[in-house]
Amino acid sequence: MRHWWLAAGLSVAGSLAWAQPAWFTVVGDPLDKAADTVQVDPNRIAAPPPAEGEAAPEKPLIEMNVRVNRSGPRFNWDRVPYRSYESRVVFDCHAKSATYVQARFYAEPLWRGEPHQIADYSAAPKPMRFLDMTPNPTARIVRAACRMRAS
Repeated sequence: MRHWWLAAGLSVAGSLAWAQPAWFTVVGDPLDKAADTVQVDPNRIAAPPPAEGEAAPEKPLIEMNVRVNRSGPRFNWDRVPYRSYESRVVFDCHAKSATYVQARFYAEPLWRGEPHQIADYSAAPKPMRFLDMTPNPTARIVRAACRMRAS
């Protein structure tokens, strides 16, 4: 009997360790590689710690994972081509803005294969804008993330 409980516990622990994020589709179709798609992981909201030597902000910032698939090839800020990316975004609810602090860029659509560039923008965050995407979900995502923090 003791072995059954151990096996059940290990099974649950293993499934939690390998659980996939519960992506929420804001715009697009996560099964269509030709669609501009934006998804957020609402379960990954957390307050980032202040940088070493910095005081905590008056209004705390929050983080969320965001992933994007573009309908065609694009270039990032460093002129690296990509079709999709997964990112960590920091939201400043006071300023009603969001910036990328980390990103993994994929040559393939729908986050397939290995990322061909992993970028850390924490020293110089990049604005979350979704250029040329209609409808543009930037403001909607910022509002939702900030509402979730407040509740």
